Amino acid sequence: MTQAEIMELINIKRNMLEQHRAANPADTSAVVKILENEIKELETSLAKASPAPKRSEKKVFLDECAG
Repeated sequence: MTQAEIMELINIKRNMLEQHRAANPADTSAVVKILENEIKELETSLAKASPAPKRSEKKVFLDECAG
């Protein structure tokens, strides 16, 4: 899954959570907890997804500079 797809899923889940809370302000059901956990997991996967490509680009650049 790409970063853009993960970010889109995060936004969808946040909107679902906000709509559920707006409709049921005092609700602390499993639905709310599940959505919150899914958002946290997606944010964690997004944080882990990005660094690898930049490192390889940097290595190629340094290799080219070295000779």
